[in-house]
Amino acid sequence: MLRNLIFSGAIALAGCGVILSNGAAAADDDPDSVSASESSSRYSDKILGLKEQEDLPVSPRPLFEFGQPYLLEGPYDYEFELPTGMVVSPALFLFGNINTGPEITDNGVADTSVEWVTQMDLFLNLTLSGTERILVGIAPLQAENGTKTRYKFEPTSGFENENNLRLSTAFFEGEISEMFPKLDMMGRMPRDYEIAFGRQAVIIQDGIMINDTMDSVALTRSTIPLPGMNFARIGGLVAVNNVHRTNNKDDAEGELYGFFSSAEYHHATLSLDMAYVDSTEAIGDQFNLGGSLIQPFIILEHAVDTTVHIATSFAVSGETAHASDGTLIYTSFSWAPKQPGDVAYDNIIYLNAFGAFDNYAPAARNIGGPLGITGLLFAANGLAGPAIGNRANHAYGGALGYQMFFSPALRRNLIFEMGGKVDNSPGGIDRVGAAVRYSQALGRHVFFEIGGFAVHQASIDNGFGLRTKLNVIF
Repeated sequence: MLRNLIFSGAIALAGCGVILSNGAAAADDDPDSVSASESSSRYSDKILGLKEQEDLPVSPRPLFEFGQPYLLEGPYDYEFELPTGMVVSPALFLFGNINTGPEITDNGVADTSVEWVTQMDLFLNLTLSGTERILVGIAPLQAENGTKTRYKFEPTSGFENENNLRLSTAFFEGEISEMFPKLDMMGRMPRDYEIAFGRQAVIIQDGIMINDTMDSVALTRSTIPLPGMNFARIGGLVAVNNVHRTNNKDDAEGELYGFFSSAEYHHATLSLDMAYVDSTEAIGDQFNLGGSLIQPFIILEHAVDTTVHIATSFAVSGETAHASDGTLIYTSFSWAPKQPGDVAYDNIIYLNAFGAFDNYAPAARNIGGPLGITGLLFAANGLAGPAIGNRANHAYGGALGYQMFFSPALRRNLIFEMGGKVDNSPGGIDRVGAAVRYSQALGRHVFFEIGGFAVHQASIDNGFGLRTKLNVIF
């Protein structure tokens, strides 16, 4: 009996060996099959692609490109390896945009202003790899203080030319683990550090704490594995030039030191940021601390996105015109209401509110004030100023808006908004108003906006304005 079992087992093992050997041979012939020595999660060597080529839209081309083509499908060209092990596939291309349009403003105090304003941004981008690049940019129609080239019709007429070749942007950014892969070829060490240095835009706390373009060096450690967290990031920044204070003026002696962090826990994103501005005694040192929480909720079968910002500024050696004590609390709620019928796109309702206690001052800001994120009434359109002042001094208010989309491609939308601000600062004026803006994409390189506002202003005449912008992207 035992001998029969051993003999039957030997036959079975031999049969399995034949089957496995035939399967291995078939696997060698079929590139999509998985051999016994390979993981079942291994990617196939067969190139499938996303769609047939004729179904894909034609990629927009930059104004100028050299080297590795922009948005080209297929393998990289012009590859070579540096001694550090970094693989470089250089590409140089030029892109930018032009914003232009007539702007009418009556602020209730001065004569009505009618002018045609134009702004241009040009960028030369040298891409070295997927994570490393050098970006150089100029704003040839804009002065350093933000004044843009314009032709005035009222109250006086004349052309104001702000032509210049000042560098508005010039920085390098890259990831250390990609630049020096030979330090850890197996990818087992925590070397996910990003570095950036040069004249670069820095936006912290959605611009409430920092919204400035400064000469700075930044080092960030991303993908930190904290217990219970989906994602965590910590970064530091030192800015030594072009630090603009709360009045949007360049502090020639100012240096900014920042520490920024964020983490994602379940579906919430939390951040904690701090910055210290070191300057002369007359201008004043300042310490800023900010925190935020971004959290979606399901309320009455609607997905509601919420954001809360709390930011505080401390004048370290006493308040001055540029450093002051204050706190700003900002909240935002937005959701997509249900619409009749089966539509593939949703409209959006948003409700934003703020409360500014004492004289809150951002750590660095080159244009406008920290309340610009509240809505249309508080934000400039890139060519002309806001309907309601966006400084955060002894004030509270908010905005309620409704944004409608008119096509699944989201190429047309219309926003209605009403809001106001109670301004308790010295000489402050309470305001309440309404604004509207229609936006339309034209082709693949042109975007058009037209809108206006009307504001009731306590103690002075009412204000109104027309805002237009033709944005040509190339």
